[in-house]
Amino acid sequence: MRRRSMLAAVAALGMPGAAHAQAVWPERPVTVVNPFAPGGFTDGFGRGILQHVQRALGQPFVLDYRPGAGATIGALSVMRAAPDGYTLLYSPTTAWVVSPWLRGAVYDPATAFTPIAEIAQTPMVLTARPGSAYRSVAALVEAARARPGTITYASAGAGSLPHLMGNFFAALAGLELNHVPYRGGAPAMNDLLAGHVDLMFEAIPNVAQHVVARGVVPLMISGGARSPLLPETPTMQEAGFPDLDLTSWIGIGGPAGLPAGIVAGLNAAVNAALAAEDTRATMARLGMAPLGGPPERMAARILRESALYRRIILQGGISAE
Repeated sequence: MRRRSMLAAVAALGMPGAAHAQAVWPERPVTVVNPFAPGGFTDGFGRGILQHVQRALGQPFVLDYRPGAGATIGALSVMRAAPDGYTLLYSPTTAWVVSPWLRGAVYDPATAFTPIAEIAQTPMVLTARPGSAYRSVAALVEAARARPGTITYASAGAGSLPHLMGNFFAALAGLELNHVPYRGGAPAMNDLLAGHVDLMFEAIPNVAQHVVARGVVPLMISGGARSPLLPETPTMQEAGFPDLDLTSWIGIGGPAGLPAGIVAGLNAAVNAALAAEDTRATMARLGMAPLGGPPERMAARILRESALYRRIILQGGISAE
């Protein structure tokens, strides 16, 4: 019944003269490009979502990993693909609103893709190394102002979301912090745990496990509300930095010009996947929040955040490695 309803939506909203072609979409496997290497919570979560989608639509949805150039290699491959519903892009924030501005505006996020659905968002946590003297944001700001340039923050690399948030935080607070880029989030977190760097902005699934086990200190969290995983950690609004309230979010889209019927069928399948009990359980365990909703909501977010990250990048003089 679910597959028939999905296909009915596709047929009803198809392009004029193409109702039959869209009514049988998908007729073959669909390639879903992930512009990052395998691994990490977003990859595993995406596999679970796509399993629901392929059961609903009756064809395999196969992840194709195309990492490199800060997600632009994978994003450009989708942008240049035929808008027939057989090549899609599954990515966190980077490809949708960040990477183009780090590499000379290689594409316009607002026009390069057809948004299908926001999937989920993950709060970012400002975290201090184990044994840190900074037990609150106020204490950190006071120390950083007293000793400009001596406090370090790690990131997954130049232009990564942890880098952008660290740079933006420093600008908002009027601080001089020392950025230490790494080749990926795992080595950056390892050096934070070892005490080689002072701070790091990181997604909550990669932080919460270390709070009790390794003694890292969560100072503030984005997302608009306190997390059940870190209930004692104040929000960025509570800590006095509402403008820093940025999350890492995941979305799925296709090339520009994707037919409305295909978008409708995919959007319905993704929203159904987000409502599934196992999906909700996974998100709760990871500290993620479901999004979903119509494609227009994702389009509006791309416009809003693209302008914000472009401003952060330009004002911070940030470039890709």
